[in-house]
Amino acid sequence: MNKLKAVTFSYDDGVEQDKRLIQLLDRYGLKCTFNLNSGYLGMKGSIVRNIFGATNTVSYNKIPIDEIKQVYINHEVASHTVNHPTLRELSDDKVVSEVLEDVITLETIIGKKVYG
Repeated sequence: MNKLKAVTFSYDDGVEQDKRLIQLLDRYGLKCTFNLNSGYLGMKGSIVRNIFGATNTVSYNKIPIDEIKQVYINHEVASHTVNHPTLRELSDDKVVSEVLEDVITLETIIGKKVYG
């Protein structure tokens, strides 16, 4: 019996490291969904990781707005809320606002419909 198998890839937050990942995905003809927070695009930052007792700081710079369309051109852009809040702490109206505002902003940036 033939079985159809699928693998999906999705990554969050729109960080500069996505550019390197996209080069690999494109090289092998793979598609991915990137979930972006429109309120954080272009912000600079870092995160501190402690893995097996070793602490290191990792760049967590967000891709600038003017690069978003080109960086993600071959992939799906999806909403991840404007400000990445903890949704269970928000009212229903605020959750809807976070998602819808993000979708509208992302559609404006990439010039096409955002479904996710």
